[in-house]
Amino acid sequence: MFYFFFEWSLIPIFLIIMGWGYQPERIKARISLFFYTLFASLPLLLVLLLLNFRANSIILNLLIFVVIYSNKFYLLTILRVLAFLVKFPMFTFHLWLPKAHVEAPVSGSIILAGVLLKLGGYGLIRIYFLLRENLIIILIISISLIGSGLLGIICLIQRDIKVVIAYSSVVHIALIIVGVLIINNIGVEGAILVIIAHGICSSGIFAGANLIYERSHSRRYFLNKGYLNTTPFFSIFWFILIVANFGGPFTYNLLGEILLIVRLRQIVKLSLFIVCFLSFFSAAYRLVIYSSTQQGQALSLNQTVSFFSCREYIMLISHAWPLILIPLNGSII
Repeated sequence: MFYFFFEWSLIPIFLIIMGWGYQPERIKARISLFFYTLFASLPLLLVLLLLNFRANSIILNLLIFVVIYSNKFYLLTILRVLAFLVKFPMFTFHLWLPKAHVEAPVSGSIILAGVLLKLGGYGLIRIYFLLRENLIIILIISISLIGSGLLGIICLIQRDIKVVIAYSSVVHIALIIVGVLIINNIGVEGAILVIIAHGICSSGIFAGANLIYERSHSRRYFLNKGYLNTTPFFSIFWFILIVANFGGPFTYNLLGEILLIVRLRQIVKLSLFIVCFLSFFSAAYRLVIYSSTQQGQALSLNQTVSFFSCREYIMLISHAWPLILIPLNGSII
């Protein structure tokens, strides 16, 4: 049942991309999403069947126990976590994400960023007691951290707002993968905090990006400038969401990232250099998004349709206030 409902969650986003996508490339996006999930999920089904296998033969039961719980069987470790790493997605399995985000409408992007990507973290948390520290786990953590740093550099040269936000999810989620795979209660608690916070702020940024797109009908930085002069109230909440997305001060993301970084320091001190590299570029390209869209001289096209409705402001406020007010309540933390 866990496997069935985990994979069934892909059907709504699949239909949203196909039915309400913007461009003909939505067919390529849904096919890449389908095959990534298919090839990663079938091995997980085999592992779950092994875990629930009941046989009368003592020798067969002993063989299954050794295959599942031995640290030497690295293949079984890959089969357990591969489906969840694709859902996150982890670097090297992330190619379906920009296609899906770009072609999906705003509702699809919000569901994808706020719910579907977090199922990968939920799945890892459910099975992390089956994992053992071995060479494969260390390799996955290393690839995730290094790849996220490289994607942070790529985001600096991108000029499509939605593509940058999609890649930022991959960068932000590297610390969640590390927090779960290091197999420690502190790491899992930090991962849960970041999952909740990222689900809120990421969907809010996609909603704000869609408001900008509805006015200029373009996702390029060049055609979206000067909103700070025309709509300062929108700029305030856009800034709060962007700061929260890279773990800025007094936000919910910061709490989870502190727990993850502290636990990572206890394992490999050298990894702190990679985390600093990742955090620097993560903050850099998110501030580039803000400065490129809010500062500068507004185009005449944006000046004529720059107003925002009350419903749109309520939507932004609803995404922003949990990231600021929840950390003030110690009982929730």
